[in-house]
Amino acid sequence: MPQNITTIREFKMSDFVNRLRELNVDTNTFVTLSYTEGNDVWHINEDHVSDSVHETATAGLLASLLASGIPVYGGWGTPSVGDDILNNLRDNGELDDYDRGEEYFEEYITERLVETIYDGEYSLDYSTEQYDYKRGRCDISTEVQVRISDIFNADAATTGRLQYFDADNFVSGFKVSVETPNGTLTLN
Repeated sequence: MPQNITTIREFKMSDFVNRLRELNVDTNTFVTLSYTEGNDVWHINEDHVSDSVHETATAGLLASLLASGIPVYGGWGTPSVGDDILNNLRDNGELDDYDRGEEYFEEYITERLVETIYDGEYSLDYSTEQYDYKRGRCDISTEVQVRISDIFNADAATTGRLQYFDADNFVSGFKVSVETPNGTLTLN
């Protein structure tokens, strides 16, 4: 007799969640997700940052985290409830022009992050290494924090918006680290 998908989902935890549980860290602890991608540029042109943010996957990966429904906080400072990146975008009017019938939310967030990269406000950063007077490398990076309890709750959800959440997909592509009593641990 085939089992109901919901029943299977109730008992299946992602590998990432299992690994976090095995660490026995406080569920109020944060995991840090970071990602950097760059390319060679002609920095003599002043559009090398704009070109790099369009040519790399960093903004899209950050947008997928923000659109997940889980609060994602900037990598600096102490995170506080309601002060997550998506709420900051909303409070600053960056989401006011979103048209639900016309665009996917994740794509819209990606566009907003790309357009606001120079503001440095939404955990999307850039750095340029100059090899000489015209050539170099521009890296686009993000570093964010997510509370472990939010990941556990989303992974366990069987109804509502988070019922299809998959923690393994959520962290896919990111360097993941967590503070433990024995120091910072980086997970593969």
